[in-house]
Amino acid sequence: MQMAKHAEVRARQRGFSMKTIDMIWKYGRESFAKGGAIKYFFGKKEYKEALTENKERVKIIKRAKNSTIVVINGTIITIYKV
Repeated sequence: MQMAKHAEVRARQRGFSMKTIDMIWKYGRESFAKGGAIKYFFGKKEYKEALTENKERVKIIKRAKNSTIVVINGTIITIYKV
């Protein structure tokens, strides 16, 4: 995603990280604005949706902690917990 210089300055001033901007872009409610622009709004509904979807990712990340996958020639031959 490209950002205009103005948007980069505003993001820094307002404390928006790229991860936050990506989250708004991915989950935000789309609407049209003047000049053919598209706005992405991240309200309560979008917040709940993002939390629900990412809760599953947190579970997966926790399960993956301290695990190892052994691969030979692109084939997984074993997986184990350390």
